[in-house]
Amino acid sequence: MDTRGSITTTCLAVMTAIAASRGGACGSKIQLLTAVESSKWAYYQAKSIKQNLAESQKNVFEAEVLGETNIGQKAAYEEKLKNAIQEISRYESEKNQIKKEAEDTGVTSKLVARKGNFFSLAVVFFQIAIMLSSVSALLQRKLMWIFGLVFGAVAAVLLGYGLFLKPLLF
Repeated sequence: MDTRGSITTTCLAVMTAIAASRGGACGSKIQLLTAVESSKWAYYQAKSIKQNLAESQKNVFEAEVLGETNIGQKAAYEEKLKNAIQEISRYESEKNQIKKEAEDTGVTSKLVARKGNFFSLAVVFFQIAIMLSSVSALLQRKLMWIFGLVFGAVAAVLLGYGLFLKPLLF
């Protein structure tokens, strides 16, 4: 019984290290994704401000076109109005792309957080399994060793689910 308990404890410790390592990697990845997502939303906001400014300019140019009697000056205002309308359209398109990227980053962050939760749970179950396996080796209790194997199996399933939840993103 000593040999089985020792080997089981060693295997469980190795799997615990793997789960803890992956959980730590998930934590780092979440921090990075959160910073990227915040940056994208700030960029989106900047584009919104620029679009608002272009819309204000468009309104001014529309008023100038309506009030201008000089044909040359009116043509210049119409050209500026056309450019402002194109800018507004470009900003809208850029905002939509930035918004999609920010939302995609948020979805990725949530997935990584889910993966991290599975790794954390796996570590807890592995630790319980290690404790039961170690005590069973000391006390020569086969039932404790079996309970340790059950907790280890649950932990292994959680670890596997965390690893294969989606293709690894890091």
